Amino acid sequence: MKTLLREAWEWIVVFAAAFILVALLNTTVFATTQVRQTSMQDTLLEGQHLFIEKLTYLFASPARGDIIVFIDNLYPRNYIEKVRIFLTDVSQVFVPVEEKTNVRLVKRVIGIPGDEIDIRDGNVYRNGERLDEPYVKGITETREVIFPIKVPAGKYLVLGDNREVSKDSRTFGLIDRSQIEGKAVFRFWPFNKFGTVH
Repeated sequence: MKTLLREAWEWIVVFAAAFILVALLNTTVFATTQVRQTSMQDTLLEGQHLFIEKLTYLFASPARGDIIVFIDNLYPRNYIEKVRIFLTDVSQVFVPVEEKTNVRLVKRVIGIPGDEIDIRDGNVYRNGERLDEPYVKGITETREVIFPIKVPAGKYLVLGDNREVSKDSRTFGLIDRSQIEGKAVFRFWPFNKFGTVH
């Protein structure tokens, strides 16, 4: 009887340790997300599931061409930031709770700190050179943001591959380094698209 109890206890400890390890890894090393838009077609399709690798960006900065996952609506996590937003944009106080959600977006890094990005004649230019972008679907047009734009320290310019429908830096501007959650590295669903993300 004692042997059975000891064996049962060992299994409980193993399962508990595995659960804690997976939970820890899921928050600090990797996460999963589902593509919910068409803005990255034909690189990524709506409904596909991705692994997000977070470890690299703890030691290095996002690079040009990286497909990243970032938080679109980065709501304040501390009281100082809440007060700052209250003082600068009182309208946020009246935003319904259900709209205050952090939305994950998947985009491609086009401009890193120090780059000058321009969009003209349906093409993207980085530091004066036209980019060769075989992954792009559609024509790249400017929108609300005025180009050319110089990317300052701590900021990134991101675009979707499906340029005619993508909501990206042409609409909401540059994103902050703190918004970036990780790099999309692997597609695990559906199985016929199983593999690394380029």
